Amino acid sequence: MKNRICLIIALILLIWIPGCKNKQETMPAKETTKNITPYTPLPSYKEVFRIFSSNEIKEYASVIPNDLYKTGQDDMRNSFSLGIISLDAIFAAKGHNKKRLNQFYSQMQTLTSLIGFENEITKISPDLKPLLNKEQWSDIESILDSYIKKIEDTLWEKENFEGYTFYKLGIWIETLNRVSTMVKQNYSADKTKTLAQKDTFSSLITNLNNIKSETIINQAEFQETVGLVKQLKAIIDANYENTYTSEQLDQIISLTNQIKETFKK
Repeated sequence: MKNRICLIIALILLIWIPGCKNKQETMPAKETTKNITPYTPLPSYKEVFRIFSSNEIKEYASVIPNDLYKTGQDDMRNSFSLGIISLDAIFAAKGHNKKRLNQFYSQMQTLTSLIGFENEITKISPDLKPLLNKEQWSDIESILDSYIKKIEDTLWEKENFEGYTFYKLGIWIETLNRVSTMVKQNYSADKTKTLAQKDTFSSLITNLNNIKSETIINQAEFQETVGLVKQLKAIIDANYENTYTSEQLDQIISLTNQIKETFKK
């Protein structure tokens, strides 16, 4: 009788233990569970520039902003402004404009400090002057790109998804604004294909809709921005064979300018 009971227990254990193991294997790890979020990572701005030649220096130089973009200082606006200025710095580097690049880079460092990431970014914030003096533009672009990537990664890793969303929104709004302006100056339907960022703007809208902070969503400027981004996405979705007309470029430029002005309120 005792042997029979032991045999039954052994059989139960043989069935039960693998079942528990299988269940455990299907559960996400603690790290994975922690990182589950309704927010979506967004692609790099560099996707837009792949179609352009590095020799188009005059074209890039012609659309470098003359003024520093500035807004009031709160987390939403500082993150968005940093995204705008980061892309302005990229255009200054591509357009080989030393004076404007120094101004943009200095403002990037100021805004990085304002959003609380000065310590994380300092290690990749070298003095650009030696590189500028030697006109090592590809190295300068690499530094700027590393800076931008580090800010994105830090915001995401710290689970500051609201800051991440506004930073990436600033990057993409300025990318579309400047690239559309550049293409329109010497219109080429083929080059407009790079603006067909449908998935990017779908993800941006999803991320904006996921923001729940009352200090943000209760602002009229935030609600206005969401509406404008949706209008912008409608233009991006209305391409023909992935190209856009000159009139559609005007609409993209107008809407992105409106979004930039909204953040200044």
